Amino acid sequence: MKTTLLSFFFTLIFLQITAQCSENATDFGNNTTTASYNVTGDVSVTLNTNNTVTLNLGSNFNTASGPDVRAYLVNSEGKTDAELRSSLISNLENFQFGMISSSGAQTFTTAIPTGKDITKFDTVFFYCLQFNAFWDFGSITPFNSNTCAVLSLEHTVFNKISMYPNPAKDKIHFSNTEALVAEIRIFNVLGTQVFHQSNVTEEVIDISSFHKGIYLIKINIDGKSKTQKLVIQ
Repeated sequence: MKTTLLSFFFTLIFLQITAQCSENATDFGNNTTTASYNVTGDVSVTLNTNNTVTLNLGSNFNTASGPDVRAYLVNSEGKTDAELRSSLISNLENFQFGMISSSGAQTFTTAIPTGKDITKFDTVFFYCLQFNAFWDFGSITPFNSNTCAVLSLEHTVFNKISMYPNPAKDKIHFSNTEALVAEIRIFNVLGTQVFHQSNVTEEVIDISSFHKGIYLIKINIDGKSKTQKLVIQ
């Protein structure tokens, strides 16, 4: 029975992480100075339900090798191709996926930084950080709540309530900036509910009596629900 519950618990986490929206990046070949730097092959960006983004480079991905070539997601802010080519990555609103290999299938997942609006990011940018050298970029259709169920659930509803810290030790805080009425349930690794409270707007929950380990927190708002992992140290 315990094995079954553990399997269910981690399956639920997996399903929460892997439900997603995906956009293909197109229109590479923007390096007009060094043609070998231009990217070819399949490149896509996936928005996950756990506030992370995944960059997928296909098995046919290829570009010139170089020291410290990194991939970024960039908000172009309406800049022209010429302006993007001449921009330092530090002068563009961005977050980094990581250092890439010059060819072959690769996957990178990174958390969306606090304060970044994922609906504004429209460019996959490759850049040699060591030498501040432009490599190539391609475009994606920005994620939005009309086309992406992840955003219709999280961006418009659940981004209005935050939980911190995570990992936690003695207390977790729920801050509901727009005074939405939320219901909070916490389940342990066996699937047993260990906490329940309705009508949460701004609350501190004492978890000092909980054993260290992994828990699930289920948040219900306006008939919609989100389940996320909580680590207690």
